[in-house]
Amino acid sequence: SKEVTAILNEQVRNELQSSQIYRGMSCWLDDKGWIGGSKYYFKTAQEELGHMDKVYQYLFDRNALAKVPTTDEVKQNFKSIREVLEDSLEHEIKVTKNWEAISELAKKEGDNTTYEFAQGFLKEQVEEEEKFRNLLFKLDLNMPDWKTDELFESLL
Repeated sequence: SKEVTAILNEQVRNELQSSQIYRGMSCWLDDKGWIGGSKYYFKTAQEELGHMDKVYQYLFDRNALAKVPTTDEVKQNFKSIREVLEDSLEHEIKVTKNWEAISELAKKEGDNTTYEFAQGFLKEQVEEEEKFRNLLFKLDLNMPDWKTDELFESLL
């Protein structure tokens, strides 16, 4: 439907924006000496582009008109590693809501294929939110910065 095509094209934009958000975090982390964190967020930015490509391919496979989006400027200055992680968790919760909206629309329209497509992303979102919650929990253990940076390296 036109509505499903529109919401999927919006998700293409959201995935591109996610990539830019994480790239901005990677740049800040690198500048502050969080090399493991910078590598992790750079890799995450690339993964978001992969998600965008999956949505494009899905639109192509469904013979729907895909669009090329623009993105907003992203935050590149943070007060601390905690702010980076809190912003990351908040962002992933927003991404989950986006995929839930896609899933709900597909279900409402009886579009089982798009519903199933969205379910794959929703399963991944559970893991993403959990990852950032765990990192914040570990940060609260008052580990030295170098140990926290090692945690990012272990996620690569």
